[in-house]
Amino acid sequence: MMYKIKAPSEKYDRKIGGVQFVNGEAQTDNEWLASWFSGRPGFTVETVTTEEETEPTEDKPRGKRRNDKGNADAAGAKPAAEPAGNDA
Repeated sequence: MMYKIKAPSEKYDRKIGGVQFVNGEAQTDNEWLASWFSGRPGFTVETVTTEEETEPTEDKPRGKRRNDKGNADAAGAKPAAEPAGNDA
């Protein structure tokens, strides 16, 4: 189950207890943390439905994925030597 936590201000951009707030909102799947925030003045906690879970809450760029062009078996393999031929 996911929880959406709203801070007292939309300008709230910081990390608390391992939960990163961006524009005053954060998400966690940690029930204990959600409960802890719900007991703090100004914070509200909502249960997130499956549809809402798929929507990103951060406007932060994600890291680039590494393009793996080879396979693990060929990694580090040297090219095969060409057979010696007659230069006649």
